[in-house]
Amino acid sequence: MAAVAAEPKSRGIDYSKFDNIEDSDDEKPTNTASPSAPPRPAEKPTCHGCGKDVAEPKKCSQCKRVTYCSQACQRADWQYHKRGCKKPEEPKAPPESKPPPSSSSSEKKEAKAKKAEEKVVDDGDENLTWYRHREWKPTAEPKRDFAPAKIESPADAPVKVEAQATTEGSAWNAAGTWEDKDVTEFAHKIFKEHLKGFPTIDAAGGAIDIEDVDSVEGDAWKPVSRGRRLHMFDLSFKIKFTFKWMDSSGQRQIKGSIEVTDFTHDVFAEGVASKPDLRLSCPDLRVLDAGRKQATEAALGHKSWPPAAGTAMKAVEEKLKSWAAEYEKAADPTGFSPSDETPGKQNN
Repeated sequence: MAAVAAEPKSRGIDYSKFDNIEDSDDEKPTNTASPSAPPRPAEKPTCHGCGKDVAEPKKCSQCKRVTYCSQACQRADWQYHKRGCKKPEEPKAPPESKPPPSSSSSEKKEAKAKKAEEKVVDDGDENLTWYRHREWKPTAEPKRDFAPAKIESPADAPVKVEAQATTEGSAWNAAGTWEDKDVTEFAHKIFKEHLKGFPTIDAAGGAIDIEDVDSVEGDAWKPVSRGRRLHMFDLSFKIKFTFKWMDSSGQRQIKGSIEVTDFTHDVFAEGVASKPDLRLSCPDLRVLDAGRKQATEAALGHKSWPPAAGTAMKAVEEKLKSWAAEYEKAADPTGFSPSDETPGKQNN
């Protein structure tokens, strides 16, 4: 009888049958590493103005960021680039780190804070007296009676009468505010009364006769300001004259006038350099020879103020001074009485 071969003992599951199995495409491990490829060429700079590639770029000298192909492109693009062109900021230095406080300084601060907390407010402080009534205690001091004091009534008090200063103006204007009064008619009247009767002025072998003034115009007023009356005026007028002389043909004469404007109250005021305006009007002066014409104009005295002595305008100036003096003396030339004035209304 043939012997039967004994079967090998099993040593577990045999996986060798799976060694030759290939994985599918989906399960194959992918190679993440990129295959060897040529390096990517660096980008060429382009012109910020025309957009072309630049072989030798020229950067903006201020911002150092944009490039140009030429200065012409940079100038053409400056109107747009200047809005954002800024100089690059320098990197800020890191803040300096402070050393940690020492143990001794921290201990001092803690001791100071603790001392402030332990500070006791003294009740005897002079400023803290609003609650002292709570601490009152009876003493041996006898009780005092307080009698009310008598208050005098205003009727019993003596009346002090103060003398009021005399002020100009109406009775109702006790405050001395501005109060105007027109005296033009009065000023014109006495003006014509004073400016007449002028002396004869010798000139250039002849004589200058001054006639009465004519064409008196302008305003005059006497306002009251702060209790003081002012004497103000602004007038203009004409002075007519006749120059007579003798020559080979007999007696001859010419007529003319001097127009005076801007004659104001400041002309004779002290410390005020105010001059009237004098204008000569005499077309017939051309008939005189040069020497006589010059002498006649000098005798008229219209070229300067104050006029020179011995001239026609000097005689006029003296008459104007006498008129101004009388004008100032007349405090109330209109004959107006303050009692006729209604409060709140000014009469001009």
